[in-house]
Amino acid sequence: MAAEVKVKEKKKRKVEAEEEDEAPEAPEDGDDKQEKKRQKQLKEDARPSSQKTSVGRGQGENTQKPSATQMLRAKGGRSTTISVMLPASIIDNCQSFELKAVLVGQIARALTIYGVNEVVLFEDRFDTAWSDDADNASRSMAFFARNLQYLETPQYLRRQLLPVHKDLRHVGLLSPLDAPHHLRKYERLPYRDGAVLGKDKAPAPPEDAEGPGVWVNCGLDEPVWVSGQEIPSDVRVTVRFEEDSTGDSAASSGGGGRGGGKGRGGGSKGGPQPSRGVAVSPREPTTRMGIYWGFQTRIATTLKAVFEECPYEGGYDLSIGTSERGESLGLSGLPRFKHLMIGFGGLGGFEE
Repeated sequence: MAAEVKVKEKKKRKVEAEEEDEAPEAPEDGDDKQEKKRQKQLKEDARPSSQKTSVGRGQGENTQKPSATQMLRAKGGRSTTISVMLPASIIDNCQSFELKAVLVGQIARALTIYGVNEVVLFEDRFDTAWSDDADNASRSMAFFARNLQYLETPQYLRRQLLPVHKDLRHVGLLSPLDAPHHLRKYERLPYRDGAVLGKDKAPAPPEDAEGPGVWVNCGLDEPVWVSGQEIPSDVRVTVRFEEDSTGDSAASSGGGGRGGGKGRGGGSKGGPQPSRGVAVSPREPTTRMGIYWGFQTRIATTLKAVFEECPYEGGYDLSIGTSERGESLGLSGLPRFKHLMIGFGGLGGFEE
C-alpha cells in the first residue's frame, strides 16, 4: 500500500513539472527591456565607424577593402624629400629566395607607409657573387632592386615595363603596396602614372591635335593623348590631366595628403574618364598637392657614391646614420632640412 502511494506522488510531481515547463514566461519588466536596449546600443557605438553602414533600414557590414590612405588628409604641397640607404647584403641573411622576396616586400611597404621618396642600395660586400645580367651589381643587389621596382610600379604597367625575370618568380607571395599612385580603373586623381605606347600599338593621333604627342597607357579603358613632346615608347611618365578633357574636371582636384582625403586614393570614383593630359615631373603630385607618389630606386657601387651621385641640387643637407654602437643625440626633434638621408649599415654596422 505504501509503495502505491509513493508511485502516485512521483507521477503527480512529474505532471506538475511538465506543466511548469509549458507555462508561458512572465513578461519582462520595463526596466529590464530598457537595460538590454541600452547595452545593445553601447555595443553598436563601440564598433569602428568604418565597419558600420546602413543597408536599407537596418545596419550592415561594409565590405569595401580598407586602406591606409583613407585616414590621411591634405596638408598642402611638400618640397622636402626623405631618402633611405640600405646595404644590398641584408637579404643575404635569408635562407631561401622566398624569404628574400618577403623581406624586400616588408621593406617596400615600410618605405611607402613613411613616405620615403628615394631608396639607395649600396654594395657593402665585395666577396659576394656578381650578377650575370646587371652591370656592376651583385646578385643580391640585382634581386633587391628588381623586386623593389616591381612593387613600386603600378599594377597596370608591370606587364609593359617589367620583363619576366627569375628574380621576380616569388612576387606572388608579396602583399600589394596599395600606394596612392596605384589607382584602380574607376578611381580619379588629377595625376596618373602611365607608359608610352609604341606606334604599332597606338591609335592615330586625334584630329584636333596640335603639334607632337604620344598615346600613354594610364590603366584606363582608352589610352590618354599626351601632347607637347615626343617620348620614346615603353617609358614611364607621370600625366597631369587637362581640366577640360572630361565632364568632371579630369579628376576631382581637391585631393591631398598621401591619398588626398576622398575614397581610397583621394579622388572621386566613376564618371567620365580623362582623355587628354601633359607629361610632368614625378615630383609634381607631391610638391603641388602633397600626394605621396612612390619612391625612386637608385643603385650605388660604394658608400661614397651614395652621396656623390645624389640627384638633388645641393645634395643631402641632413644625414643620419644608425648603428647599435651609436650614441643618442638627445634631440626632441629634427633640424630643418630640404633633403634628408637616413642610412642603415649591414649586419656588422657602418663601422665594418
